[in-house]
Amino acid sequence: MARTLGTGTRFLAAYLVLGVAAGAGVGTAVVLAGRPGPKPPPPWSSWRPTSATVKDQVLQIADHVGPTYRFPNGNQMTAVKVNTPSGSQSLRAIGIPTKAKPKSLSDFKLIDSAKEQSVFFALCGDGQNCKITEGQPSQARGTVLRREALELALYTFEYSHPVENVIVFFPPGPGEKKPTSTLFFRRSDLSSRLDEPLRKTLPEARPPVPGQIVPAELQTVNDLTGDKRYQYDGVVTAQGFGRLVVLKPGT
Repeated sequence: MARTLGTGTRFLAAYLVLGVAAGAGVGTAVVLAGRPGPKPPPPWSSWRPTSATVKDQVLQIADHVGPTYRFPNGNQMTAVKVNTPSGSQSLRAIGIPTKAKPKSLSDFKLIDSAKEQSVFFALCGDGQNCKITEGQPSQARGTVLRREALELALYTFEYSHPVENVIVFFPPGPGEKKPTSTLFFRRSDLSSRLDEPLRKTLPEARPPVPGQIVPAELQTVNDLTGDKRYQYDGVVTAQGFGRLVVLKPGT
């Protein structure tokens, strides 16, 4: 007849089982602790502004991006200046006409600076009124300048979070006496590109010289800037409201 376990024996067996379970748990914890954690995501860019203020951040961005865009002979294409049109610091809003001949504020889509902060960059050549004097204007040169404008906007939106709008003025074209062509970016236009590293959007770490942009980047630049072209039509004063930068779309 089989012997039954006594009370003491049963307690001993229970402790042995618990001991084995505890040992297994400790072993698992040691293994898990020894495993490396998930890798942090790559930084958005290898460079970033160091200042904590928007004013200095955008100045640093301009100083970082501008010198990297050069002609084939190594000369810098443009300086990048940060300023509001005509040097004015009292602009109330950006006004986009909704009619061919606007007559009142109701004929504009207004982007009020009290609600949305905007930054104005100007790509300025070495000639009078920021004209580029070196070489001849070309579509290839314009493409590289649009890439530069896109890079300025991406850096600004990534690192200067209060900024919701970036306007980039281009050097005067043939027959123009002052800058009139701009690209106007809103943060929502590029939000998806801020969720991935800069080099995924613009893989070439060294900006291309005119005529040598790779097809993939050319497509990206065209896709992200093609419908952001605006014509600067001047600064006007709306009575009882303030001064507007007038930008006409699609020109």
